[in-house]
Formats: sequence, structure tokens, C-alpha cells
Amino acid sequence: MAELELDKDAAGGTHRAATGDTVVISLPETPTTGYRWALDAYDPQVLRLDGDEFSPAGAGLGAGGARRFRFVAVGPGTTPVRLARRREWVGGGAERFDTTVQVTDPDGA
Repeated sequence: MAELELDKDAAGGTHRAATGDTVVISLPETPTTGYRWALDAYDPQVLRLDGDEFSPAGAGLGAGGARRFRFVAVGPGTTPVRLARRREWVGGGAERFDTTVQVTDPDGA
């Protein structure tokens, strides 16, 4: 099984994976600002969310880092993956990340 790693530069693209592969989306985040990346949309028939964690870039208080969303490709199909960086208590989003993941069976179906 392969791992597909996507970052902010993957926005707007279509990315291919096979069932069983792992898809990781890593986006810069500084939680102390109150803004956090949140998952808005994806098809759970195609991708299963397997983790959502923040990894600090350094040991300093208030340091930024990366929010990592880990998915497992569970079924063939195409799904948009939409995330928004926002303060949970405020509507709307300061920044968006939209991409598309196309999953095929390992034998190419």
C-alpha cells in the first residue's frame, strides 16, 4: 500500500490513489491564533478519516506547525475533499483547501 502526501500546493488538483492506500493532507496551522483546519466535506464511501492531528514545528510556546488529516482509500470513486481554516465559534472560513481524490481498485478498475 502506498502513501500519497498532499500539501497546500495540491489545492485544486485531482490526485489518484488505489484502495488500501493512505492519503495524508498536511496544512500549516498555528492553533494559538484560534484558527484551525476543519474538514467540511468528503465521501466516506471512498475515503475513511483515520486521523486528525496537529504536529508542532518547534518546542516554543505558541509555535506553528501542521494539521495532518489521514485518510484510507476504502472504495473506488471520486470525492472532493474540502477543508476550511476557521475559528469554530465564528462562521465562515479565513482560508479554504479544496482538492479531489480519485480512488481505483488495485487492479485498475
